[in-house]
Amino acid sequence: MDQNKMGERLKELRLEKGLTQEEVGKIIGVQKAAIQKYEKGDIKNMKTDAARKLAKFYNVTPAYIMGIDEEEKDERLSDYLELLKTRPELKMLFNLTKDATREEVEKAVKIIETILGK
Repeated sequence: MDQNKMGERLKELRLEKGLTQEEVGKIIGVQKAAIQKYEKGDIKNMKTDAARKLAKFYNVTPAYIMGIDEEEKDERLSDYLELLKTRPELKMLFNLTKDATREEVEKAVKIIETILGK
């Protein structure tokens, strides 16, 4: 994720709508300070929920919000596919969750994060 690109895009989208940082914060349910940090590029890992809400509000993709270009997405997808080919444990995890609902996957992620201490 390119933090500077993300910040530039967020500021540009906000200004196109003629909104303040405080107004955008209220719309997506975060403080004005969070929007300021997003726009400055001070946030290393934006929460998925915030990225989704911003993307929906601005009618763009979460990848666009995060500063990810299509070329980067393609490269990352190739990396993920290579990992699935070379790491059977990741393939097993993918196979277990491929038919799961979003909520089930989010629960699984929380469990894994707890196990990993994140």
